[in-house]
Amino acid sequence: MIAARTRRSHAAFAAALARKAARLARARAEAALRARKDDPGRWRDPRLLWPLFTKD
Repeated sequence: MIAARTRRSHAAFAAALARKAARLARARAEAALRARKDDPGRWRDPRLLWPLFTKD
């Protein structure tokens, strides 16, 4: 069996996942709003295309 140890606590790991999920949810909501408005800018906004790889 492979054993692994992390430097983060379980709470810190869960908090990081929650932050990523919130960022994805915000990007998805804005993309959906722009899609309803038929805004072509949604395809040029990196925050919406790659929300986890861009800074706010």
